[in-house]
Amino acid sequence: MRRYSYETHSHLPAEQLYRAFSDVAAWPQWDDGIDGVELDGPAETGSIFALKPRGRDAVKLRVETMVEPYRFADMAYLPLARLRTEHSFIPTPHGTLVRSTVEIRGPLARFWDRPLARSYAEGAARQTRSFLAFAATWNPPIANENSAQRETAALETRPLPNYVFC
Repeated sequence: MRRYSYETHSHLPAEQLYRAFSDVAAWPQWDDGIDGVELDGPAETGSIFALKPRGRDAVKLRVETMVEPYRFADMAYLPLARLRTEHSFIPTPHGTLVRSTVEIRGPLARFWDRPLARSYAEGAARQTRSFLAFAATWNPPIANENSAQRETAALETRPLPNYVFC
C-alpha cells in the first residue's frame, strides 16, 4: 500500500468546506483534472458515481464514508487495485485543518501509483487551493430550482382564459 497526504489551514468553517466538497456534481468547477461527474441524486454513503478524468477513461467510484462536517471518503475501482481518497475538515482554534489523503492498494498498486496516486499527491496543493476558493463562494444547489422556474415562466406566458358571463 502507498499513502500520500497533504494538509493546509483555512479560515472557512468545517461545515462550509464539507458541504461544498460533498456537492460531487460540482467537482469539475474547481478541479481542472475532471471533465465530468455522473451521479444520480445527492452523494451519500454507498452512492456509486462515474468520474471522467481529463484525458482518461471514466472510473467508477463509491462514496465510502460521509461524516458531516468532518470527513468524505471515496473508493475508485481500478483493475486489480483500489484507490481510496479521504478529505478531512478538522476544526482548530485557528480555523479548519484541511487534509487530503490518497491510498492505493492491491496487486497492481505499484502499476497505478505513478499515473494516479502520485500524480494526485503532486497536484494536491494546487487542487486544494482551487477547492478553497470554490468553497468560499459556494452556494448550495436548490432542489428543483429549474422546475420551479419553469412553472413560474409557464404561468407568466400562459394566456388568460376567455370567460363569457351571461
